[in-house]
Amino acid sequence: MTTDVIDLRDFYASSLGTVVQKDIKKTISTIWPNYKNQVVLGFGYAPPFLEAENSDLNDVYFFMPAQQGVLKWPPFRPTLSALVDENLLPLADQTIDRILCVHGLENCHSVDDFLQDAWRVLKPEGRILFVAPNRRGLWACADNNPFGFGRPYTMTQLSKLLRNHLLTPVTFRRSLYRPPSCSGFFSMTIPLWEYVGRHCLQKFSGLIYIEATKQIYAPRGKMAFAKKLKLAFPSPLAGQHAQVTLKEYCHNSDNPL
Repeated sequence: MTTDVIDLRDFYASSLGTVVQKDIKKTISTIWPNYKNQVVLGFGYAPPFLEAENSDLNDVYFFMPAQQGVLKWPPFRPTLSALVDENLLPLADQTIDRILCVHGLENCHSVDDFLQDAWRVLKPEGRILFVAPNRRGLWACADNNPFGFGRPYTMTQLSKLLRNHLLTPVTFRRSLYRPPSCSGFFSMTIPLWEYVGRHCLQKFSGLIYIEATKQIYAPRGKMAFAKKLKLAFPSPLAGQHAQVTLKEYCHNSDNPL
């Protein structure tokens, strides 16, 4: 079941959602402390976490999947949000420096297609940060929060999924150890829950964070193709003229080197 964008908005406007929002923003800031002059894409429901995150130093945009719905963002300025197909992002290849995916991966209809398209739009040095519900945590078992819907992951499951799609995990974090309740008792004991969780119950955190980088591999058979192509030139064409001819061939060929 996919969480509607209105439900997400209302949750983060509630007292419990405010606590969760602060926790996620704090963890994101430890993974991405400083960056500027970059193109940043928020996918899923990322406005609460990128709204003030270096917004004056970067180009920030928000894509919300069609099955979730879209909200105008920011409310009183030219909109930076758009409704998109999760499997066909309306972006050219290698145009995004960073992607923040919150409430996106667990709600995808086709995770494989989304990850392939995210890999496509990332620059070679690009980074993507996933915030996902922990399968072992209490938040994934409760239906009073958006992390209780969709597909939760363990750290191992999500890491393997990313590696299978040419995304190399480089940073791992956990957060949200308090129970999913806004009662006065749990609110007053947040520091205790966080301390016990980080030191004794790490695998039972509410959320997991994995930052990954884009893997680039050389096409298979490239060297063999290059050697075969060079042998096609007769010996009198050796030298600069042969090099120019080779470049022209590669420029016009359907299989460039």
